[in-house]
Amino acid sequence: MKIILNIMTHGDERIGLKVSKEIEKLHISKDTLAVQIANPRALAANKRFIDQDLNRSFPGKKDGNYEQRRAYNLLPAVKKADMVIDIHSTTSNLKDALIVTSMSKKIKEYIGVIKPKYLLLMNAVKNKDMISHTKHGIAFEYGKDKDASVLKKIVMDIKRIFGHLGIIEPVALSKKNIETQYFNVTSTVAKPKGYKLMGNIKNYKLVKNGQSYARDRNKFLRAKEDFYPVLFGQKNYEDIFGFKAKRMSF
Repeated sequence: MKIILNIMTHGDERIGLKVSKEIEKLHISKDTLAVQIANPRALAANKRFIDQDLNRSFPGKKDGNYEQRRAYNLLPAVKKADMVIDIHSTTSNLKDALIVTSMSKKIKEYIGVIKPKYLLLMNAVKNKDMISHTKHGIAFEYGKDKDASVLKKIVMDIKRIFGHLGIIEPVALSKKNIETQYFNVTSTVAKPKGYKLMGNIKNYKLVKNGQSYARDRNKFLRAKEDFYPVLFGQKNYEDIFGFKAKRMSF
């Protein structure tokens, strides 16, 4: 089995470096586990990206800009691997979210092992992100970059997977009494220049049809349908507030 631990898709999400250091302590064979630094130039510059978001650049272009070329060059290894674990952090108040782009039998198995608080089926940017191009891909969005508890939870849940797969000896880990909440992420929410999120808009808290969710002085943006905000925040992205989602059940 070949697993890729993908880190630094975004060069300012340095939690990936910390996760890789902890996972390296498990001394897993390089034939089984490879650590991949996805965006080394953005890492060196401590920037989210150089030309464009790498996680919106797949499948890439051979003669494109920097991130498009990176996506193109990363794609063969990503597609060949049996599993890709992608590590992210977020500046929003979103916590404990596992992101997938399919609900295959194997992915459901991994979800059952990890038991995340939130599961996001990311359809809004499907085929543009890395894990869309994997056999079995999962992305961790557990919280803020410098939060020690986030690092601990990510490492623990990766150990759960590795123990389940027989790559390491099962580790005595605390049991999770969590009922996962499932969300189908359907589309982005644009962020017009000058508009600020309303203070009552929170991740996973229902925004109702007609409700104001952003304002620019006396002008308001109102929801045209019920939706759950995910990965929402004023500073997360340049041109969107985040994503719309609908509740799912399994």
